[in-house]
Amino acid sequence: MQIKRYDALSISKAMEKIKADMGPDAIVLSSRRLKGRIEVIAARDDNSEILKEIEVKKCEKEESDTFSIIRSDVNELKSFIMDFKKEGGIYAELTEIKETMSLLFDVLGIQNNGRVSSSLTTVYYHLISVGVSKQRACALIEELKNDSRAENPENYHYTLSAVEDMMKQSMASYYRNTGKKRISTFVGPAGEGKTTTLAKLAARWLFGEKLNVGIITMDTYRIGAVEQLKRYADIMGVSMEVASEKKELERVLNKFADKDIILIDTPGKSSGDESSLLKLKEYFTMGLPLETNLVLSMTSSQESMMDAVARFGIINYNNIIFTKLDDSKKFGSIYNVIDHVGKPVFYIANGQNVPLDLNKMDPAKLARLIVSGRQTLRRLEG
Repeated sequence: MQIKRYDALSISKAMEKIKADMGPDAIVLSSRRLKGRIEVIAARDDNSEILKEIEVKKCEKEESDTFSIIRSDVNELKSFIMDFKKEGGIYAELTEIKETMSLLFDVLGIQNNGRVSSSLTTVYYHLISVGVSKQRACALIEELKNDSRAENPENYHYTLSAVEDMMKQSMASYYRNTGKKRISTFVGPAGEGKTTTLAKLAARWLFGEKLNVGIITMDTYRIGAVEQLKRYADIMGVSMEVASEKKELERVLNKFADKDIILIDTPGKSSGDESSLLKLKEYFTMGLPLETNLVLSMTSSQESMMDAVARFGIINYNNIIFTKLDDSKKFGSIYNVIDHVGKPVFYIANGQNVPLDLNKMDPAKLARLIVSGRQTLRRLEG
């Protein structure tokens, strides 16, 4: 057997040397990369069958190792998919990604080599910059392309105004058949601003609309929660009661029969605490004229908001109140949430001052706030 070592700049150069030197029957025993070069060890024997057998065994081992790695990767991928399937999210996520990408390509004129105005593209990126999801930004631009309102798509300000109007029209549909109920409850995750928001609304209805207001708190879990609300009630001169159980709640509601409006504060619940949410739902099934407000903080992530609106859906909330806008730099997530759940937003809170930092909203104001951002918020605060 003849064994030789070859040094070359590349594997192809090494093979040329081997064939020229040892002939076509030579086989490669090993190779390794050195600093900028390749070292190859080749062999040739008159008994080429032996070498062929060695080569076959070597190939079989490499194939076995390769398939072993592939099997491992496939099993890992299967496990990954099953985990997501259990959570019920992967197919929806993949579908949303596919639809969003397809829509984005179409909007930007990639699929059909169409011409899209720079104004539409600029507005699309503006919507993304203020927190509107890519999927919804794509849908708005696509709708605008096919809408008669887009008479002058080359004008950026006109296009932005048209998108704002489309947002307003879209959200307006969620405000139909709504009206203020006598009993108003406030639910949501802990730390979202439920108690402060309740106090702001109590002051608004007491001093602004001259209503006879009663306050009930069910939050006996959070340290200082009862005392905090009692201080607000004492300052405003309104009645406040504590009711931690359903029977107590029924008793206090009967006691407040003379009140024009009753506001009920609830303990902050983890969105994953389904048993507590079911219990809270049971408290509010008394056949009374009741509305439920889901309170969400703008300091929460988009994922947290979407999780909350889904989990608290078990309570059948009627409205959403967004708080802590003064701590947020963009408000597109408001549109994302409203478009997702189809619930109206009548109030936003943009500070801790009671009762000042609370603003009544409608679809037009919300659309302007989402598109214009902090500029509109400063006008509201002023």
